[in-house]
Amino acid sequence: MSAETMRRAAAESGEILTEFEGILRRISDADLHRAVPDGGWTVAQVVSHTHLSGLLWIAALERLRHRPEVTGFREELGHDAMGSLPASAGEAADRLASLRGALDDCIPAADPAVLERPSEFVPLTRRAMGELQPLIVGHLRAHLEQAKQILRVRGALAEPVSR
Repeated sequence: MSAETMRRAAAESGEILTEFEGILRRISDADLHRAVPDGGWTVAQVVSHTHLSGLLWIAALERLRHRPEVTGFREELGHDAMGSLPASAGEAADRLASLRGALDDCIPAADPAVLERPSEFVPLTRRAMGELQPLIVGHLRAHLEQAKQILRVRGALAEPVSR
């Protein structure tokens, strides 16, 4: 996995997070704390999960640089991770801006040896960390779409949900 590939992944992640931030800056604080009528996560929960899982991805890359033999668990990559909820839409947008900066700084700087070396995160199959990067970008995109769907169903987002 080349440094250029990682720069492109960071740029794509940045575009997704910039779009998500823009939406959050246009909604009310009440809309941030709404879920679809039949339940599920609120937009605030989606933001908390996205923020925390992105930071955990960076941590996993750095941890494997120091301890390449370690076997991890999917939660260490952010699976089902949830932190404190942002109190306001502005705070939610700021969290994603912070994550965008962290990914932009850290993903292109990841050690190529870590990206190329197979690692195990139970119960996922053993793979090179660089092979997981498209999944991380896809994860960000999926949660942006999830938040857009919640807001659209609740009448807080006029634009159609992209697929």
